[in-house]
Amino acid sequence: MFRKLVSNLSFSPALVGELAFYAKRLRKEDTTRKLGLIFVAIAVLVQSIAFINPPQSANASSSSDFVVGGLGTGSSRSINNFLEPYDNNTRKLKQVMNYFGVTRDEIASSKFGKWKVGSTYSWGFESRFSYKQGERSFKVKNSSGEVVKTVYARPAKLTVSSSTDIYGWIGKSEKLGWFAIMQYCGNLVTLDLPQKKNSVDPEPEVINKIIETKSAINLDQNSKNAEETIANASDSIQYTISAKNAGNVNTAYTFQENLSDVLQYGNLTSDISSGTYNKENKTLSWPTITIKPNQTITKTFRVEILKNIPFTNTGKSDGTSFDCIMTNVFGNSVNIKVNCPTVKTIENNVSQLPKTGPAENFTYSAIALAIVVYFYVRSRIMVTEVRLIRKNLSRGNL
Repeated sequence: MFRKLVSNLSFSPALVGELAFYAKRLRKEDTTRKLGLIFVAIAVLVQSIAFINPPQSANASSSSDFVVGGLGTGSSRSINNFLEPYDNNTRKLKQVMNYFGVTRDEIASSKFGKWKVGSTYSWGFESRFSYKQGERSFKVKNSSGEVVKTVYARPAKLTVSSSTDIYGWIGKSEKLGWFAIMQYCGNLVTLDLPQKKNSVDPEPEVINKIIETKSAINLDQNSKNAEETIANASDSIQYTISAKNAGNVNTAYTFQENLSDVLQYGNLTSDISSGTYNKENKTLSWPTITIKPNQTITKTFRVEILKNIPFTNTGKSDGTSFDCIMTNVFGNSVNIKVNCPTVKTIENNVSQLPKTGPAENFTYSAIALAIVVYFYVRSRIMVTEVRLIRKNLSRGNL
């Protein structure tokens, strides 16, 4: 159109008006393309920053992690991020690793790589599953025989598929054999459970002849078993925990409930009798009591599902975190499904998005930038040509 208009100017001077209109349109297009160029340039800059300093998941750590926040990603990834808290015995980490017989030199000699989940065991500082599901608890003691930490081992396939690749540092211990340290949480991974005298409770549900049991009902859904319903926003869930003395002597006992996973989708109500809630470790507990032989003591508390159920992504280091299931263990495991937003449903059903790494993203950005630059430069050239034509026309050179 532009060429046709210019070629006919000498034959039809009346086309000057159309040329003026065309010039105005070109100036508007020039402004639009200039803005487009600026925004694309900003997008490329943001992409560059994200590549140099990759973002961390908003749910990248868990209180169950051996090393809160993991061992780093990108250029910050290093086994030293494990050795530093090990040397400082942060969270009793050094004593835990000594318990397994893994030395500092063996940790430092480990190499970064990947392994299949398979039949491995992953370890953590909090209970996530029941004894029947395969979880076992181990008591770590100091040189004086005092328990300083309790660690929990569970089959890793309870959290992710057995064919999933896990990244971290792989090493070999003279006492433990093959072991690995997960990148995103610093948790230990082993092939087997250590067999040490008095190291593991043979039946965690039985503690000094105390049998723990738990159940839950959904008060807003006809008081049905909460595990057989899907909890909706604002539903009230009533938990009942019981401790029965199966022995023949009076036994001192303390009710204690870890609600870290439950409170991701709910709030604890004030109806907790004489219980006390610790916000720091998200634990509900009651004063120590004495339970007589064959006596059962029961405690109840309620959790109200949030009005706006969050769509926070599933935890990077803890696959049971924000998974649309409120999991709680007290003797047995109680798992209550939550009616999560659609975006979470997509996340749960689509296990993996197409792989687009930094190279692909930069390629797409470069192509987009090249196209925008081309049209911007072309627009500038045409504006200049129109200016020259109008100038020569006013001088009578056309």
